[in-house]
Amino acid sequence: MKKIFVLLSAMSLFLLGGCASSTPRDSSEDLDNALVTFTSNVQSSRWQEALSNVTPDEARQIGTSDGYEFLPQYQTAASRLPLSTLRKAGLSVDSDGRLVGIKAVMDETNERYKVSEEQAKVGTNLKQMEDDRIKRRLEEGQKILQEEEAAVHQEPQVEVLTNRLTDDEKRKYGSTGELLAPESIHDAPGFAEERYNGDYEKP
Repeated sequence: MKKIFVLLSAMSLFLLGGCASSTPRDSSEDLDNALVTFTSNVQSSRWQEALSNVTPDEARQIGTSDGYEFLPQYQTAASRLPLSTLRKAGLSVDSDGRLVGIKAVMDETNERYKVSEEQAKVGTNLKQMEDDRIKRRLEEGQKILQEEEAAVHQEPQVEVLTNRLTDDEKRKYGSTGELLAPESIHDAPGFAEERYNGDYEKP
């Protein structure tokens, strides 16, 4: 009976040990050590060492194919994550003390910064659009003032009338005498002489 009890106890310890090695460890001390090591490697740009602090599956997703560096977007994300933020991110460690869930945290950081940059860009565009609108209004106002000033200083146009015919009109209507009124013809110089010659002189 004692042998059976000892055997069962040994099997229980073995099973418990196996389960403990395959499940994530929740020890706060182990987690903090992993976070400090990871952050230190990132800040020193020791990307290969930082990848060794992450589970193999996540390391393949955030690292280059040769396993020596983080992909550029994850380098940026990891650099933006201070230790204080990582401690509040709800991460855990596996049986080998490697971080679990770090990729999701970095993805969230990248998305948050992307949204922030787009919002900042929209604010800049709105201000630029308002500045452009004010500039257009000022230009329109200056143009109206210039037109009004030009109209004030512009000399009045006087229409000059003349009885002189153009060359085209002379060819069309004949001499200027033909366009005069009858009473004007009687007063025209040489009219009396032409009438005398016409009444008294015979060919």
